[in-house]
Amino acid sequence: MTRCKAPTRLVVAAVLLTATACTTSGPRQTRLMKSTELTISAAALRVQVRALADRFSGLMEEAGEEILLSETDPERRRNALLWLTNGIPAMQQALFQPDPFAALVDAWFLIAQMRDHFSRDEDHGMTQEHQELAFTVLDSMEADIKLIIDHAGPNTDYERGRQLVYEKAALHPINASFASRRGSAVFLAEFTARAGGNALKSIGSVTESMDDLVARIDLNAEFIPKFARWQAILFAMDGGYDTIPDGVAYLAHIEMVAGEIERLSPLVEALPDLVAAERTAVLEALDAYLTRTLAFVDHQRTTLMRDDVMAEREAVLAAIREERIAVLEAIREERGIVLAALREEREATFEDLDQLMDEAFTREVNRLFSRGLILAAILLGGFAAITFLGVRAVKRQSG
Repeated sequence: MTRCKAPTRLVVAAVLLTATACTTSGPRQTRLMKSTELTISAAALRVQVRALADRFSGLMEEAGEEILLSETDPERRRNALLWLTNGIPAMQQALFQPDPFAALVDAWFLIAQMRDHFSRDEDHGMTQEHQELAFTVLDSMEADIKLIIDHAGPNTDYERGRQLVYEKAALHPINASFASRRGSAVFLAEFTARAGGNALKSIGSVTESMDDLVARIDLNAEFIPKFARWQAILFAMDGGYDTIPDGVAYLAHIEMVAGEIERLSPLVEALPDLVAAERTAVLEALDAYLTRTLAFVDHQRTTLMRDDVMAEREAVLAAIREERIAVLEAIREERGIVLAALREEREATFEDLDQLMDEAFTREVNRLFSRGLILAAILLGGFAAITFLGVRAVKRQSG
């Protein structure tokens, strides 16, 4: 099936309105993802989810076109056209939510709502063959979602998640127009409330990446002409025609649309340059911001290091000063103890010397006194002997 890339005013408006909100990178995981068992990064999940937009749109388109070609009943053809004109935009809107996990859940939620809608015979008005075709398309979509979830983390539980999604989707049925469809916001709110976080608040704050913008522009450029054709067929059927009639007055605006498309072609061709310029500007601004931030951090680090070194130096000097004072005090106390011990030792030594000198003097005096007595005795004995001899000699002379 041919897929054209026709530009439209909506595409240009989308670029001009969202270009300034684009970012070049995102967090590893959004807060909503952190409240789950997922371990895959937000960037990796975003790539996989955004890839589903083109595939799911193509599956729905092929099924709807097959029903249109094989169905002759006007009401059933109308239901098929409503599925194409309303279901595909709803699926694309779900898959391009800023938070990739919220986008995946909302697309899953829409699949469950469509399955519930096609299961009710009174609503869809489809033949059993076409009903089986729709279920085959929905099964293929869920198989892709299961593949992503199974590889998004070691503890993910696809079956439990499917049960929760289908339980909540059954409470919010849709009709053929999809106009009153309620998305998965209520389900996600209950889920995050049970998880104990405020992750749902972050969904609106997650900005689209440049790749999201380009993918959405390409998808819109591809499907807007098809939407116009399907809407034209619906208009014709409302006017009582089975297909688009030639020369119908209220379809004359198609030529005007073609002229607008041709006029806007140069603008769309310049979109890559515009996107590249915006990307360059964002990167330059980010680089300048990072440079200023690094310079500020380096200055703060230098200041803190200098202050820390000075404080450490003062602390070391104070500790050395206190240690020196303590050592001097200890030395002074030790010196006093040593001097006191020396004084006591000296006094004891002097006392011993005095005692020894007194004893030596006493011995010498006693020895000298003994010798004097002996000498005196000898002198007295000699004197007595001389006297005796003299007396004896006198007596001899007188006799």
